[in-house]
Amino acid sequence: MTITLPTNPAPREATPFRVDFGGVLTPFLGGPVTSIGRLGTRLALRVLYPPIRGTIARQFQARLLRGLQERVLLPWPLLDLDPGSPPNPQIEALSSGTAISLKGLGAGYIYLEGQPISIVHAGRRYMHIITGNGSADGSGEAAIGIYPPSRVTYSVNDTVEIEAPKIEGLVNPGEEHSWGYALEHTMEFAFTVVETA
Repeated sequence: MTITLPTNPAPREATPFRVDFGGVLTPFLGGPVTSIGRLGTRLALRVLYPPIRGTIARQFQARLLRGLQERVLLPWPLLDLDPGSPPNPQIEALSSGTAISLKGLGAGYIYLEGQPISIVHAGRRYMHIITGNGSADGSGEAAIGIYPPSRVTYSVNDTVEIEAPKIEGLVNPGEEHSWGYALEHTMEFAFTVVETA
């Protein structure tokens, strides 16, 4: 089960970042630098909300506390991007790695480098960023590059969320969770959601 936070108010700041389990080896004697890629790289989103009061503030507090052990669902910020409304985006063929095959985009649908998408597989969401510009063919199908590489093999007909992508994960894993009380009888929340699957 996933926890959905109230949609009003929306965050006033959001900072996406990646959690990388690889690394870079830099030889101390000046040899070539080696990048080590490991499976498991995922995305995270740090958000800051404006002061909230009353019932909504208490809902935030309770749901974020639950989110320390249950997965929270949070919309990924699109800023000025209008991703359109593809009719029924889904995975077209078994897909893994840095490329996925999609169907149901609508003929000629244009996707953009840097555009966020989320994929629902086996009841969990996985966030990705599209790595190149392109468009669907006349049948609404396209092969799309993604980052980070998929951590699972996506199945045929898995749902792809393009119009309203969402990140799903735990709140502040490994960090203290707190919230502020202001003299104006408001609460202030800043937290991070990190993908866990």
